[in-house]
Amino acid sequence: MKRKTIFKITVFVVLLFSFTLSLIWFLYSKKESFESNNQNISLRLKWINQAQFSGFFIADSKGFYEEKGLNVKIEAGGPNISPIQMVVSGANDFGIVGADQIILAREKGIPIVAIGVIYKETPEALISLKEKNIIVPKDLIGKKIAVIYGNDEVLYNSFLSKQEIDRSILEEVPQIPDVSQLLTNQVDVKMAYEMNDPVLLQIKGKETNIIRFRDYGVDFYADTLFTTEDMIKNHPDIVKKFVKASFKGWDYSINNPNEAIDEVMNVNPNLNKEAQLGYLLSSIPIITKSEKLGFSDKDIWENMQKELISQKMMINPIDIDKAFTNDFLE
Repeated sequence: MKRKTIFKITVFVVLLFSFTLSLIWFLYSKKESFESNNQNISLRLKWINQAQFSGFFIADSKGFYEEKGLNVKIEAGGPNISPIQMVVSGANDFGIVGADQIILAREKGIPIVAIGVIYKETPEALISLKEKNIIVPKDLIGKKIAVIYGNDEVLYNSFLSKQEIDRSILEEVPQIPDVSQLLTNQVDVKMAYEMNDPVLLQIKGKETNIIRFRDYGVDFYADTLFTTEDMIKNHPDIVKKFVKASFKGWDYSINNPNEAIDEVMNVNPNLNKEAQLGYLLSSIPIITKSEKLGFSDKDIWENMQKELISQKMMINPIDIDKAFTNDFLE
């Protein structure tokens, strides 16, 4: 009798253990199944992880992407990384570049499409210390200027052209991506984003003058979200989900800037938190210029193309209607 009782207890324990293992396996497999239903995609930023991209970090941390069934890997950019090359090669699904770069790429036959504009105006500007008394464009003549060569140079050329300033008479040097050139008097004025260097200099107790390109007729979109024609054709549902979740993140970031910067610092703790908050707060008027986040206007795209042609950056005009779409923002 005693042996039978022990045997029954042993069988019961074994069965209970087996059932528990089966239940754990079942729950785990369900979790794995759910997670496997999420689509893995990636976004290539145009620069390092910072406040400039806070909306995307918020969309990820707040679960806005997950709500849409997306697992999004956000990858930093840098001086030697081309988001266009990364997206066209298939290394990334989405990227961020200046809008003019999309026009130039399409003229070369590269099939990319803008699907949302983040910065509705260019934040590119010329920054100087207040004591230099460089207030208006004509004050640049005779001064040493640190210039960003490459993609953003088109904005500088457009600015000078509209002010009828001959670039050949200006003294220029390559820009260094910090404020040292201004603080050590290596240059009189520096080309930079208006929400970056002025904030950093203010933290150091320095007042600045800012000549904003957009105040002098340079009407260019800046940071723009893009993907390939193939992605739009073959996976329009994924594009829609990603765009909607991303701009939901931007809306949250704009309305909760302190929380957004907390998340930026989580992503990149090496940043200066005060500078990053200043960056985001200065960006908000540019991002929210029009009522609807992300939407862009055909007239501005056409004007950008005219400017690129006038600067001989491109020869053959493209079909602007194929360069951008607002469809995924609706």
